[in-house]
Amino acid sequence: MIKWAFNFRAWQPSKSEWMLCGQCIQSEEKDRIQRFVFKKDAKAAMAGRLLIRKAITECLNLPYKEIKLGRTEKGKPFLVNLVQESFSFNVSHNGEFAVLAASRNGNIGIDVMKYEVRSSVPNFFHTMRRQFTESEWTQIRKPTQECEQLKIFYRLWCLKESYVKALGVGIGFEVSRLDFTFNTEYLQENVVTTDTYLKVDGVHLPEWTFEEHSINNHCIVVARSPKDTPDCVEEDNPCSFEVLELNDLLRNAKPSYEPDEGFWGNFEPKEEAPQIGREIRS
Repeated sequence: MIKWAFNFRAWQPSKSEWMLCGQCIQSEEKDRIQRFVFKKDAKAAMAGRLLIRKAITECLNLPYKEIKLGRTEKGKPFLVNLVQESFSFNVSHNGEFAVLAASRNGNIGIDVMKYEVRSSVPNFFHTMRRQFTESEWTQIRKPTQECEQLKIFYRLWCLKESYVKALGVGIGFEVSRLDFTFNTEYLQENVVTTDTYLKVDGVHLPEWTFEEHSINNHCIVVARSPKDTPDCVEEDNPCSFEVLELNDLLRNAKPSYEPDEGFWGNFEPKEEAPQIGREIRS
């Protein structure tokens, strides 16, 4: 398995960088990125597409220009020209990071959330009350401080989203059917936690694995389905995330189009979006 993260918030693309990135993705992806109102969203989407391409070319030795991506009816990206070999990948972005996980075995789902303070935590929790089970709300409300309650909320939300994304069923899935229980109460920075378990409609699913990470004030969860091949080697020590620089992201990238001045002209005037809330700091 590979796990990569890219700090798109810190990335301030030059004209040449942004135009090169636009040359390395499909035209429909480029059009979609141009429709974003804010720079941060355009950068996050671009990082996600480049992470996928890097994973495919490095893991499957598929030439960069031959990569053809599509989306399922539920919106999950997939490699159109994948022949025979099993390969699953997923991306997510929030806060400062775009993240990717990929594996040759089973299905992968990933979600990331930045720990941020909300203006009214009780009202926020009331709005989200039906998305969690009673036992999950008990876990959320166990700490006395609201900032710690929010951390558990974000953690549970990442767990739910990662599972739904691994299934590839889209936003119509009722996440209240999912009931997660922690064995490790708090996530530690740069330590992979794998002992959280899941019940769906009250039935325990021990074959699913959830790899939880805390990186630079972000919660990241990778959901892994049962393996396609029973005799595959299990990872006794799940890997941590590798944080990539732009040079890493573009290594082996091959432009498919001529430079497009209009792509920069669309991006450069955009504004960065305001932060929703302030960071939670321990």
